[in-house]
Formats: sequence, C-alpha cells, structure tokens
Amino acid sequence: MSPRAAALAAFAAAFLPTASLADAQAQPPLAAIGAPLAADAPPASVLRPVTLRAAFRVPRTDGTALYIGTPWYVRDLVVTVVGPAGRRQTIAASADLPGHLLGLRLPDDAWGADRIELTATTVSSAAPPYLLPTEALAAIGWRTWWYALFCGVFAALAVALAVAARALRSSALAWYAAATAGQAALLIPWLGIVRPPPEVSQPLHALLQALVLVSLAACTLTYLRGAAPERLVTRGLWALTALNGVAVAGGDVMQDLWPLPDAVSPAILVALYASYVALGAVALRRRVAGAPYFLAGTALAALGALTAVLAPGSAALAAAPSIGNAAAALLLPFALLVQLRGAARERGRPALVAHLDGLTGIANRATLDDALARGWNRAARARSPFAAVLIDIDHFRSYNETYGHHAGDDVLRRIAGSVSPHAARGADLAGRYGGEEFLLLLPDTDLSGAQLIAGRVRDAVAGLEIAHGGVAAKRLSVSIGVASVVPEAHGDGGEVMRRASSALYIAKTMGRNRVVADEPLLAAAAV
Repeated sequence: MSPRAAALAAFAAAFLPTASLADAQAQPPLAAIGAPLAADAPPASVLRPVTLRAAFRVPRTDGTALYIGTPWYVRDLVVTVVGPAGRRQTIAASADLPGHLLGLRLPDDAWGADRIELTATTVSSAAPPYLLPTEALAAIGWRTWWYALFCGVFAALAVALAVAARALRSSALAWYAAATAGQAALLIPWLGIVRPPPEVSQPLHALLQALVLVSLAACTLTYLRGAAPERLVTRGLWALTALNGVAVAGGDVMQDLWPLPDAVSPAILVALYASYVALGAVALRRRVAGAPYFLAGTALAALGALTAVLAPGSAALAAAPSIGNAAAALLLPFALLVQLRGAARERGRPALVAHLDGLTGIANRATLDDALARGWNRAARARSPFAAVLIDIDHFRSYNETYGHHAGDDVLRRIAGSVSPHAARGADLAGRYGGEEFLLLLPDTDLSGAQLIAGRVRDAVAGLEIAHGGVAAKRLSVSIGVASVVPEAHGDGGEVMRRASSALYIAKTMGRNRVVADEPLLAAAAV
C-alpha cells in the first residue's frame, strides 16, 4: 500500500466511528409507554401560554395500540410522523378519547418512523403529554364512573341540604349546602362531558375551590357558635382558609410562574384539615350536640388529604381524598341535624313557650324553678350530678345610672345571647333568674364540667366588650358561682342553688370578674 493510501485509511478509521456516534446521539429518544413525554417548553401560565415541543420514537408493541393523551393544561395538539423514505403524516388531536381526553391514536406502524414530532399550546410545562396504551385508556374510562358517583353524591346532598336549610332556617346547613355544591361542580370536568380550555377551567377551578373553603369555614364556626370558640381560634381558621385560597388560585392561574414549591400547597391544606379535626375535638370536649359526627367526618377528610401528601404517586390511594371528602359530606350533616333537633326540642317545651322572659327572650324565673325541681328529682332517681351556674353582672346598677335603663336593657339582652348558647344539650336550660342575674341548669354535669362552661360564659361576656367608664376595667364583666350536687333525696333543688349563691357571693367579695366553685371543691383541694 502506498503512503498516500495508508494515510487515507487511517483518516477513515479515525473519523468514521465518531460520525456514527454523532448520528446516534442526534436520534430522538425512545418514549416509555405510560410515561410523560420528554418535552421542551419555557415556563408558562394561564396568563402566558407557550408552545410545547417534543421529538421521540415509540417502541414496537405486540398488537397494542398506542395513544398520546394530554392533561387539562394542554390544547392545540398536533403530531407529525416523520420517515422513513420521506414520509410525513400530520395528525390533529381531538377530545374523543375516554373521559373527553384530548389526544390521538398513533398509526400502527409508528414504531418504524424515524421520529415523531409533537407541538401543543400549554399553560404548564410541568404537565406534558404522555404515551398511553389501550389499557390505560380503559382505566381512565373506569375512573370516570367513580367521579360520576362522587359528583352525584355531592349534588344530591347539596339539593337536600338546601331544602333542609330553608325549611329549618339553618344558616349552618345553608353554608354546607354551598360547600357540597362547589365540590360537585369541581368534579364535572372529570366526567368526560366537557373539556373547557385551560384559560377557562383553571380560574373557574380556583373560584369553586374558594367557595368550598369559605363555606366550610363559615359552616363550622356557625355550628360551634354555642361553644364560644376563642377569638384566636376563629382568626386562625380564617387565616388558614385564606392561605389555601391563595395557594389554589396562584397554582391554577400562575402555574409554572407560581413561586411556592409544590409541597407547600398540600402541606397548607393538611394544616387546614388538621384545624378542623382540632375544632371537632373541642366540640366533643365542650359537649356540642352532634360533635362525634363532626369529629369523625373531619378526621376522615384529613386522613384522605394526608394520604395524598404522603403517597402522591400511589395509584391505589389516588381516590383517598375523594373518599375522605365523600365520607365527611355524609357525616357532617348529621352533626348539624342533631344540633338542630336539640334546639327544636328546647323550643317545643310547653313551659318554655309559655314562660319566656319578656325582655331577653330566654326562660324566666318560673320556668327555671320548674326545671330545677324536675331536674333535681330526675338526678335523685338516677344518682347523677346536677349543676347550677349562677351569673351576675358586675356594677350593673351604676351602669344603669350612668347610661340609662334603655342601655341597661340592651346589655341584658346581649348578655342573655351570650349565656343561652352554653345550654347546648337538650336537657340544659338557660334563663334570667332575676334582675341582672342569669342561671344555667346543667343535668349530668359534675363540678369540673360546670366550671369549664362557666369560664366560657365569662369569656363570651368579656368578648362583647361593653364599655363602662365608671369602673376600673372600663367594661362590664360578670361574676359566676358554680355548684354541682348528687341529690340524696327528692326536693326542689334549693341545695344546689344555695351553694351556687354562696360561691357567687365569694366571687363578688374577691373582686368580681371571676368564676368561683362551690366550697366542697375548695376544701377537697386544700386537703
């Protein structure tokens, strides 16, 4: 071989393998069946849609058809099959796939193409199209039935609760009807009936989610009104509700431009659900009617949300949040209806209807005396405790002298409105005992339980912030005496009232604006 031929051979040996490697690297990647396609797109949002592009090849299958499907964030999907031998076949997507999914079926010989080029408009590059086998489409169609079931449950509940709210004049039921209607509407896009563009679906989703969040918070606080939740608790619930609303709206509209990490929004939602569980525990402890149903419902909803956070990729647990919400939607109305039934039972008592205090609208002295005697005798037969909480407005006489009797009457009405919700059970009774004194009768309540309720009454009155410039505290307060007795014989309940009156006298002499329990508890504590 001549020197010139040898040099040419060496040159070819050196450069031909490199050229083959470059060709291999330029070849599009092989897409994985059932996985998102490797697509290229800049950050996008509903306010700034972008063009998404992808180039790939598909594997050969044994008679299984392959499809390309898209999430809600994608529209205007077009696929071009390129090669071999100059082939160029363009296919436009439609929404005819199961679940009204936007997508298309690839040709059976697409595996032999040199490349498949894809273009689409998207509002989120984080959710690209994906390659689906026939089995995956069947699963999507099967899930649609579950979504239809949940949607039907929520829609039926919304109608039933709205009718019940109107008939019973219950604002709590009305708020919950609005929440369930919002949950039903959120499921409509999953039914495969319509496929609105992302510029419509995403803001609408944010509005519906805000409706659900606000309605649930308002329903809960209305339900717990009788338990007089602390102002900090109320503000905390509204703060978490607002944070979740902002997170949902930001994620729906801003999409890729939303600055919060993906894990933050689920964590905020779990915190909101946890707050509802905590409020359910408070309701149970404060013996709010229907509290077990409320606690069970909120706990199941929280468990579903927590499952979605801890196992985000689990197909088996994907329906956990919907199941938890559906269980809560079935249980929470029971809590509201039990509370309404107890209130209706109170309103239906003949003694209460005939003997209400004309000024405050709650039970008067005659009704209280009758209920005290009947409750005392029942407690004597059952050998159960019977408690009395006697409440007196501090410096009320000087308030009348300073501001006039019309202002004093208004104060009596307002304080009656703060006392009466604490007669939360069917057998409890709140009334005006005389003058500026109010009385709570609490059957089956020991001294510690009665003290707890008395403390809430004191806090509720303090929360009214009724100004009184003639006293050091510059506002009205109450002194409360508490007693609880297990009757040893039948009578008129005079013993428990004497003990409550003595405790009230001690509260007055100790400086007012306090709760004092019956002397036996003090003696026991001293021992």
